[in-house]
Amino acid sequence: FMRTGRPLVTLKTAVTLDGKIAAPEDNRGWITSERARRHVQQLRHEHDAILTGIGTVLADNPRLNDRSGRPRARALLRIVLDSQLRIPLLSRIVTSADNDLLVVTTSAAPEERRRALEDRGIQVITCDGPSGRVDLRLIVNWLARERYLSLMIEAGAKINWAALDSGIIDKIFFYYAPKILGGLQSLPLAGGKGKRRRADAIVFSNVTLHPIPPDEFAVEGYVHR
Repeated sequence: FMRTGRPLVTLKTAVTLDGKIAAPEDNRGWITSERARRHVQQLRHEHDAILTGIGTVLADNPRLNDRSGRPRARALLRIVLDSQLRIPLLSRIVTSADNDLLVVTTSAAPEERRRALEDRGIQVITCDGPSGRVDLRLIVNWLARERYLSLMIEAGAKINWAALDSGIIDKIFFYYAPKILGGLQSLPLAGGKGKRRRADAIVFSNVTLHPIPPDEFAVEGYVHR
């Protein structure tokens, strides 16, 4: 932040050994172990803000909070990307909001839904991007103005790819479980159009492997600029 004027952005996800984050049908349960998920809470604690998409909210109904139990200098800002403001008012992330929830939408969202959220004390901002979607770069700029020093993204395949493709990602933290889902319908960690040539692949450097006994590990690395 001191060098660039923008927050450090980390993409975190839990994946199988073949790079999948979700099965095509039943997704009950967890990909990684409880030990790995406790490590994620430490990672959340180290960040000022955390971001996910409306798809994750609708599918998993998460709180997306810091459960490390450690004191914070500043409340973790929870951010939901929601182009049409479909977020349920009774979802756990909304009902647990205490001046720590930001919903990012587009100008196409219904005004009555915006008012319903704002009436509950939830901040809603508009960040219009291409194809009627939210512009992730505008969110990073907003966070910089508000002096949030770091952001962690925990989302689905579409947002993961949009974040990588937009160039906002500085760092990855991928948790690998000793499992294989296979199949073309299982969701990869990054969807979207992807790169069309191997030469255009996003490259990482300063890669570190973190063992998570007995059989899991995490990969930490920085985008090579």
